[in-house]
Amino acid sequence: MNTILQQLTTLLVERFGLTNNEVNANSTFAELDLDSLALVEIALAAEKEFHVPIREDEVSPYDTVRTMVELIAAKKEAA
Repeated sequence: MNTILQQLTTLLVERFGLTNNEVNANSTFAELDLDSLALVEIALAAEKEFHVPIREDEVSPYDTVRTMVELIAAKKEAA
C-alpha cells in the first residue's frame, strides 16, 4: 500500500498543485482544499493511474488520503 500512497501523493502534487509536505495519509481532501469538482478529477486521474474504476460517489471531501489508498488497494485486489 505504500507504493499506492506514493503514487497517489505524486498525482496530487503534480496535478493539483499540492506540495509533498501538505499531503499525508491522514489528510482529508477537505483539509487539502479540494472541492467536489477536484474529487471527480482525482477519481478520473486515479482510474487512469491505477487501472481500477472509481466512482465519484466513492470519494468524499471528508475521506482521508489513506481511505482512497485503501479503496484503490481493495479494487486492485478484487480485479
